[in-house]
Parts: sequence; C-alpha cells; structure tokens
Amino acid sequence: MQFLFSQELLFFYLNAGFFYVADVLQKITSEKRWTWAYLLIRTAYTFVIAFLLTIILFGIKEFPDLTTTLQIVGCSVICGGGLFFYIKAVNQLKFSNAGSLYLIGNVLQHLIGILFLNEPYLLSDIPAFILMSFGCIYQIIRSPSFKGAGAVLLSSFCWTIGYILLSFPLKKTSVYWSVPLMEATILAVCIAVTFLSRKNHANDIRQINKEIHPLRFALIGLLVSLGSYFNNMSFRDIPVSVISILQLSLIPITFILSLRIFKERLTTIEWISFATGFSGFAIFVLSRI
Repeated sequence: MQFLFSQELLFFYLNAGFFYVADVLQKITSEKRWTWAYLLIRTAYTFVIAFLLTIILFGIKEFPDLTTTLQIVGCSVICGGGLFFYIKAVNQLKFSNAGSLYLIGNVLQHLIGILFLNEPYLLSDIPAFILMSFGCIYQIIRSPSFKGAGAVLLSSFCWTIGYILLSFPLKKTSVYWSVPLMEATILAVCIAVTFLSRKNHANDIRQINKEIHPLRFALIGLLVSLGSYFNNMSFRDIPVSVISILQLSLIPITFILSLRIFKERLTTIEWISFATGFSGFAIFVLSRI
C-alpha cells in the first residue's frame, strides 16, 4: 500500500494532468486552422522549450550516438503522423468522444504484442478488445463521423507503431533526449510541407500568429515537455499492470471534465461508444489483477 502515496504515483498523475491540459489547449487553438501551419508553430515552441529543459535538467553529455539518433528520428516521423491525425480528430469530433475512441489504441498495441512479440493473452481479451474497438469502428462505418473516427484510428496506429519501434533505440541511450529529437523531427516535416504548399497557404501561418497569443503556444510546449519527462519516469518506475489501473481510474474523470469544459451534449452512439470502450478496458485491466 506504500505505493499509493509514493513519488511514482505523483509523477504519473502529473504526467496525465500536463498532457490533458495540453490537449485541451491544442483543441482550442487548432480549431478551423490548416493543420500543418498550426503544427509548425506549435512544434517550434515545443522544440525550443524541450531543448532548453533537456539542456538545463540533463545536460548535453547524454546525447545519443549517430545511429541511435537516426533511429529515434525515423520513429519520430511515424509518431508525428499520430500527432497530425490527432489534431484532425479533435477538430472533427467532440473532445470527450475523441478521448473515448482512443481506447482502440490499446487494442492495436496489445494485438501487435501478441502477434509479433509473443506476449501472453487471456480469453477475456477477446470481448475486451471488441468492446474497446466498437465505438471507433461503428463511427467509421457511419458516414457523418467517418472522418473524425478514421483520424482516431490512423492516429492510434501511427502512435502505436512509432512508440513500439522507439522503445528499441531508447534501450541504448537516455530517454530524455528523445523528447527534443522527436519535436525537432516533426518541426522539420512541418517546415517541408508548409514550404511546398506556401502558394496555397501563404496567409495561414501569419493568421495563426496574429490570432493566437504566443503564451498559449509556450504553455503547450511546456506542458508537452514536462508531460513527456514525467511519462518516461512513470513507465520506468511503475509496473505496467499498475499503470493500467491508474489509467482506468482517469477515464471517467477526463470524460466528465471534457463534457464540462466544452459544454458538449453527446448523441446516443457517442454515449454507447464511451460505455463500451470503458467497459472493455475495465475487463482487460481487472482480468489481470
């Protein structure tokens, strides 16, 4: 029971809180924006802050070697796809609905582990996976929600593949430099895309700079950077089974918060999507206790 009041528990909830507030701000600031232009500015701020924090807190001496750096960069391109489709998803769906649909990412992660990494599974995983996937798959089939739910699926797939691959080079080096390296990679991709599209979207970056206060982007950058560091510490120090229980406890809290913050009124299928997803995750977690 000592763990319930430990430093590790504090780090986990700090990580969850930082990421949640950052996601709320990204939802608010990215609405009705060209996604690439928005990500260019957002990632520029996040990279600078993550780089400075890493230098100040951990120093340059732990920078990975060239081979490991290139591996991290390659994985970051895939993870960047997850961020791109995430911004698409939260702009095309209600924030609370998008959050519940992202439980399909847990299904993808564990299926890859079972199929390719020989990880164990239980019979109870079958109904759990079906329930966690139901809301996203059903909303993809329904034409009015196709784009948003499809973006959730693509985002989950990119993040799942990217972070699984990223775990291999991180075993050879410090985890801390992965944060600014990832942001630098995403920033480079955004610069390339916006440069190639500058004729069609010349005013988008100027408009975002004019309409959104820089402090909001700076706050997003700080929250993402701190959340990433505390996330690394949590997964380093807390057993995965305990992390799953902690994540289960947060789902209804963040769902209710999202409803209140954005004053959202959900449809019947959106409520069903949350209920089935949460039930499936609960079955998955509790069957392993």
